[in-house]
Amino acid sequence: MKKLLLLFILFFSTSVLFAQGLNQPSVFNNQCDTNNDGIETFNLLEISSEILAGLNSNDYVIMHYLTQADAANSANPLPNAYTNFTNPQSIFVRVVNTITSEVQYLTYVLHVNPLPMANPQTLTACDGNGDGFASFNLDSLIVGIIGNQPNTIVTFHETPMDAQVGINSLSSPYSNIIPFQQNLYFRVQNTMSGCYSVGTVNLLTSNCQQAGQPVNLSQCINNGQTCFDLASNDSNIMGSLNPSNYTISYHITQANAQIGFNALTSPYCTVNNSQVIYARLKNNADQTFQIFTFTVTSQTVSANVTILANMDQCDDNNDGAVIFNLTNIQAQINSSNTLAYYLNAQDATLEVNAITNSTAFSVGAQSTITNIFVREIVTNSCDTLYTFQVRAFANCNLASSCGLANSLCNALGVPFANSQNITINEVGASYGCLGSHPNPTWFYLPVSQAGNINLQIAQVSITGQPRDVDYIVYGPFSNPVTPCSGQLTTNMIVSCSYSAAAIEYPVIPNAQPGQFYLIMTTNFSNQPGFITITEAAGTQGAINCSGIRLNAFLDSNSNGNQDGGEQNFPLGEFHYELNNNGNVHNITSPVGVYNIYDLNAANSYDVSYTIDPSYAASYGISTSSYNNISVVLGAGMQTYNFPITVTQTYNDLAVTIIPLGQPRPGFTYENKIVYANLGNQIIASGTLTFNNDALVTITGNTQTGTTPTASGFTYNFTNLMPFEVRMMTVTMQVPTIPTVTIGNYLTNNASITPLAGDVVPSNNSSIATQMIVGAYDPNDKMESHGEQILFSSFSSNDYLYYTIRFENTGNASAINVRVNDVLDAKLDENSVKIINASHAYVMDRVVNNLTWRFDNIQLPAVSQNPAGGKGYVMFKVKLKPGFAVGDIIPNTASIYFDYNPAIITNTFNTEFVSQLAVDEFENGNFVFYPNPVNDIVTISLKNNANAISSIVVYDVIGKVIMTKKPANTMATETIDLSSATSGIYFLEVTTDNNLKVVKKLVVN
Repeated sequence: MKKLLLLFILFFSTSVLFAQGLNQPSVFNNQCDTNNDGIETFNLLEISSEILAGLNSNDYVIMHYLTQADAANSANPLPNAYTNFTNPQSIFVRVVNTITSEVQYLTYVLHVNPLPMANPQTLTACDGNGDGFASFNLDSLIVGIIGNQPNTIVTFHETPMDAQVGINSLSSPYSNIIPFQQNLYFRVQNTMSGCYSVGTVNLLTSNCQQAGQPVNLSQCINNGQTCFDLASNDSNIMGSLNPSNYTISYHITQANAQIGFNALTSPYCTVNNSQVIYARLKNNADQTFQIFTFTVTSQTVSANVTILANMDQCDDNNDGAVIFNLTNIQAQINSSNTLAYYLNAQDATLEVNAITNSTAFSVGAQSTITNIFVREIVTNSCDTLYTFQVRAFANCNLASSCGLANSLCNALGVPFANSQNITINEVGASYGCLGSHPNPTWFYLPVSQAGNINLQIAQVSITGQPRDVDYIVYGPFSNPVTPCSGQLTTNMIVSCSYSAAAIEYPVIPNAQPGQFYLIMTTNFSNQPGFITITEAAGTQGAINCSGIRLNAFLDSNSNGNQDGGEQNFPLGEFHYELNNNGNVHNITSPVGVYNIYDLNAANSYDVSYTIDPSYAASYGISTSSYNNISVVLGAGMQTYNFPITVTQTYNDLAVTIIPLGQPRPGFTYENKIVYANLGNQIIASGTLTFNNDALVTITGNTQTGTTPTASGFTYNFTNLMPFEVRMMTVTMQVPTIPTVTIGNYLTNNASITPLAGDVVPSNNSSIATQMIVGAYDPNDKMESHGEQILFSSFSSNDYLYYTIRFENTGNASAINVRVNDVLDAKLDENSVKIINASHAYVMDRVVNNLTWRFDNIQLPAVSQNPAGGKGYVMFKVKLKPGFAVGDIIPNTASIYFDYNPAIITNTFNTEFVSQLAVDEFENGNFVFYPNPVNDIVTISLKNNANAISSIVVYDVIGKVIMTKKPANTMATETIDLSSATSGIYFLEVTTDNNLKVVKKLVVN
C-alpha cells in the first residue's frame, strides 16, 4: 500500500513543480566508495538525461552548479565529469528551454555510499567422529556480519569469484568438503545502494566429546523433608560422551564414590538443609572413573523468580516524587495469598526489611526505576517470588505531538525508542510527501552557526534489523512552539521522504543562527525499535544545544580558563541538585566532564565539585560550587569551570586485579591487571609483580617483556604519565579434579613499586581470591577478599573491592547497558571510588543507589563476538564504623540490556569471622593451623606415607621472608613467625612427591 501512495505522491508533486515534464534525478547521483575516502566522480550528463525524462535534449540547456547563487547567475558551471568534495553534496541545476526561454531550477544531492564492512569470520562446529567433517550453520554469522549496517543482505559462496559476481550462493546448514579447515567467502551488499564487499569465513571442526559438569539442585521442603531427582544431572555429567559407554552413580561420601559402594536411588530424600553429593562416572570399557560433586539444597522459597509487568507513573504535580500502590500487583498474581514486598531478592528470600508502606510507596522522580520483589506466602509448599519494576518519570512527554517536541540535543547520536499505536494530526499541518504519518516523534533543532545542516536518520528493530523510517522537516521558525499552531504549511517544508528506506538523509539548506527547525520521524511498521539521528558529512552549520556543562581541569597557569594543553581532572566527583529537591546526584566521570541537557529555563541547579580526599591536600580548587544556575535556552551549552591547581607534587602508584572469569577445573580463566599513575609527576620507571596461586599455571599474557619468576612474573615499566592507566590480561590454567576441588579458593596477588613517597600505599597491592566453581553465570558479582574476611585483619580504613561482570547472551547487540547497585546499609556510600570499567561510562550516585550508564555501548552478542560481548565495572567501598564479627554484608546488582527486564546477579555475601575455618586452608592432604597466628604455625599431612620437603613464606609483593627444608622426613612440621610483622603472608608447602599448595596466612 505504501508503494502505491508513494507513486501517486511523486506523480502529483512532479506535475506541479515541473509543468514541462522535468524529472527529479534519483538514479545516477549515487556512487560506491571505491577507496573509503567519500569522494567519487559523477557523470553529470547522465543526471541531465534523467532530468529531461525523454524530452528532446535539443530544446533544453542544462547546467549544474555548487550554489544556488551560481545557478541564478549562470556562473561557475560544473564539468560533466564532476568529483565531489563533500559527502553528501547538494547540487543546483539550471534548466533553460531554448524555445520559450523559460528558466527552471531544481536541486539534488550527490551521495557516495560506503562499501559494507566485511570483517573475516570464524565458525566452529563439533566433529563427533573425528573425520574432519561437520555441519555448519552459516546463517548464525549473518547478524554479526551485518552489525549496525542497515539495508544489507549476506550470501555465502565457495569461491571468491562466485562471491564477487553474486552467483551459486550456498544454503545453510553447509557441510564442508575439505576436512578440518576450509575457507568460504561471503558477499555483503547494501540493498539500497548496490555496493558490496567480499569477506572470508574460516570453517573449523573440533572434537567435542568430553564430560560435562553437574549443577547444584534445590527443591522446596515438603512435610519436613526434601526429595531430589539425582538422575536429572545425568545429561549434565555426560556432556558430549556416548551414554551407552558410561555408567553414572551417586553417593553420599567420597569414599563410597571411589569404590562405587552404596549408590543412592532416585529420588533421594533428606531432612538436611544442604548436602554434598558425589557423582561417579565410570567408563564401561576400561573401568576408569571420574568423581564430580554438587550440592542438594532445601529451600523455603521457589528458586524461580516470575517477572511481572512494570508499574509506570508520572510526576504529575512536579513535586519530585511519585507515589505507587504496590498492592495493585495482586491482580496480576491472581492469588488471595498474603503478599510481602521487598527492595531486593536477598531480603525477600530471608524475609527481612519488608516495605511497610506498600500502599503508598514513594519514589523520587529522578530515580526512574526501582526493583520490587514480592513474596507470596504459600501454605505447605514453597513460597513464590515475583519481581517487577516501578518506573517513575519526571517528564512523561513522548514527544508524539509537535507542541511537546524534544530538543534534538538530547537524542543526537543516541538511539531512542520509537513509538507505536499513535496517530496525531496537528492543527492545519501539511504533511508534504508523507502519505501517512503513524507513530510520530518530534524534535526541535536550534541553529547556532550558518550553513547547510546534513542529517542521517536510521531505524532498526529491537534485534537490529533495518526498518522503514520516514521524516519531514519544517522551518525556519523564530521559536519551536508557535509553529505547531497552524504554521506547518507546505511552503515551510524544507525536506521530506516517504521512501521505503531504513536510512534517510535530510538536508537543511542555508540554516541561520537563531532559527529553529522542526523534525518529525515516523515508524511506518508500527513495530518496536530504535531511531538514531546523527549529523552527516558535509555539515557546515551547527546545532545549538542548551544545557549546563560541568568541567574540571588542571589549571596550570591559574587563570581560571582551560587553555590548550591543560588536561581534564579525573580525581573527583561532580554533584548537582535540581530545584532543592533533596536528591543530590554524585557523578563520577572519568573524563572530567559532565553535561546536563534541559528544556526548562525555570529549573534551578546547585552544582559543585569535590576532589578525592586521598589527594585533596595536593590540589586547590578556586571555584568549587555554583548555586541557583539555569540553562539559557537557545544559547548552547553554558560551561561552568572547576579549575584545579597543583599545590604540591606527589607520587601515587596503584594496581588492581580485576577477575574476568571464574576458575573452573580443567579450563582457563583470566585476571586483568590494571596499574596507573594517580600522581601528578611522571614515574620514570617501576616494577609490577604478579604472584599466581601455586595450583594454577600462567598460559598467556597480553603484555610482552615480562620476566618469569618461581611464583609468577615481574614487569618493568617506564615513563608512566600522570593519570595514565595501563593494563594487561593474564590467562591461567586450572588443573582438573582431584588436583583442585570445587569450593576451594585460588588467590592471586599483584604489587607495584617504587613505594618511596607514595601518598596512598594501600593501593600499591591487590589480592583476588576466587572460588573454584563447576559452572558460572556470565552476569555476576564478586568481592576480591572472598566470602570470609578475618575481622582482626580488616580495619575501618580498608576497602571491599566489588566487580560486576555483564555479558550480552542475546542474539543482537545491546545499544545501551545500565548497571544498578543498591548498597547495604553497613556500607559507606560516601566512600565509593571507581577502580576501572570495560567501556566509557558515567556513574550517578544518589545516597546509596549506584547507577552506571554505558550509553551507546553497542555491546555485541557473545555468539557473534565472544571477546567483545563482555563488560565489567569495579569499585571499592568502605564499611561504616561499628561492624563486628558475625556481620554479613550482602551485595546484589541489576543489569539492564536496553529495555529488557533486569538480570539479577548472584548475591555475594561477605562475612566477618574471628578465625578462618581450617578447611579454608586444606588442599588434599594438607592442614595449616592456627590462622591467624601469633608465633608457631603447624603444617600437617593427613597421609603419613608422604613427608614435607620444603616450606616457604613470602609477603604480598612476593618477597621470601623464610625458608625451611626439614632434615627428617616428617609428616608434621612447625615454623616460628614471631619475628614477622603483622600482615598477610603466603605459605607454600611442597611434599616429597612434588605436591605443592599455597595458602593465605595472617600474622597478628
